[in-house]
Amino acid sequence: MPWYKIQHQKEEKQYHFFDSEKDLQLFLINRGTLRVKWSVWQPQKFNYKRLLAFYQELQSALQSGFQLNQAIDNLSQITSDSHLSKNCQAILEEMKKGTDFNRIISSLSTAHAQAYCKLIRPDGSREDLEQGLSVSILQLETLLNWSNRLLKSIAYPFCIIQISLIMKILHTLFLSKATDHHLLDITLAGSIYALTSLIQASVAISLGNGNACNLFEKLNPHFRLAKLFALLETTRKTGYPLQQALYSMPRYFEHNGIKRDILMVYYKLKLGQDYQQSFPMGWFPNEANVALQSTSQGGSIERALKLATLQHTKKWSKAVSLYEKVIPALCLIIAGGFVTSSLLSLYRPLLEIP
Repeated sequence: MPWYKIQHQKEEKQYHFFDSEKDLQLFLINRGTLRVKWSVWQPQKFNYKRLLAFYQELQSALQSGFQLNQAIDNLSQITSDSHLSKNCQAILEEMKKGTDFNRIISSLSTAHAQAYCKLIRPDGSREDLEQGLSVSILQLETLLNWSNRLLKSIAYPFCIIQISLIMKILHTLFLSKATDHHLLDITLAGSIYALTSLIQASVAISLGNGNACNLFEKLNPHFRLAKLFALLETTRKTGYPLQQALYSMPRYFEHNGIKRDILMVYYKLKLGQDYQQSFPMGWFPNEANVALQSTSQGGSIERALKLATLQHTKKWSKAVSLYEKVIPALCLIIAGGFVTSSLLSLYRPLLEIP
């Protein structure tokens, strides 16, 4: 669904999203505003990091006594981020149309961040709204913390690679003989440095924005299940029944296997099967499995979900610790290759290597 920027004669700008341009035209006709210009608007969407910052600002404003629309309006005026200001204006305009807040935020967020746009219930009480913000902030902070841990672990190998490449460039620039290949050597060394730096910068920015979680989801089953149960628990806290929460979960995952399993659980529950028959046994390890079995005798599914969340989070934390050791080791091996290449180029005249 595209966003449109509507330019009025008095330089006033509005941002709306519609299913098609015909819907936009109908909207303008109904409002009696025909002398306007419009164009497709590409907003800078909320990723994990930007969505967390937005939620934190909203939470601070709500705790200061603002209503939701007042908080967003105030943020649009005081922020120094022009992209955030435009997004806030777009949210306000759509809220005036009666569009659901969660739907607006989802349309302004990346596909991976949309899972954390459904946990807020602005139509409920103020306590529900603040609780939804709190649990969303907690979930996003956890994801970003995992990604930042990995970023810190590769900082040292990245620095070693940078130093070795700079050494090679300086050697090529100052110590090589002025031959016909001198300019080519400098160009090659500079190109390698530029390409490597670009890759490193892209990786660092991606990890800083929390995108390591997208890779973890594909690689680690415990991360997928920890994310699923955390979202289920959070969604349940915001008032949604379990079946409705399960039905909305597949859109928040890219892994086809977990999508299929979630839908299987949903339809089994829909057909009237009990929890023990509906959920895969691998989802509830150890104590969580005992709690799941107790649901057939009147036990609470909430306890089983909470224990499963703790179990998979614990296993996932161990996997993160392993990644923190393995990935830097691989980066150091790559860095060793760059260092070896630089040292060979420095000492080639002494070793008489052709």
